[in-house]
Amino acid sequence: MGWANCTNGAGRAVGYAIEAECDHKDCDAQIDRGLAYVCGGMHDGGEHGCGGYFCYYHLVIGLCPDGQLCVECAAHAAIDDRVF
Repeated sequence: MGWANCTNGAGRAVGYAIEAECDHKDCDAQIDRGLAYVCGGMHDGGEHGCGGYFCYYHLVIGLCPDGQLCVECAAHAAIDDRVF
């Protein structure tokens, strides 16, 4: 089984073959819905993320052990004083 074209728990089409735009408001950067662009490291967001798909400008890489977080989840993690 591959991650090219599948659905997540909410029924959203995900995978690196799915062309999309960044989920950050007012951003129209072209991405795919592969794991490289997902907040939290997994298609449903993992333990710490929201599961949205973001361009590299709107991802914070290296903050979460499961992968990257979007800027909003990263800000909440900092406010909540979480330690990753």
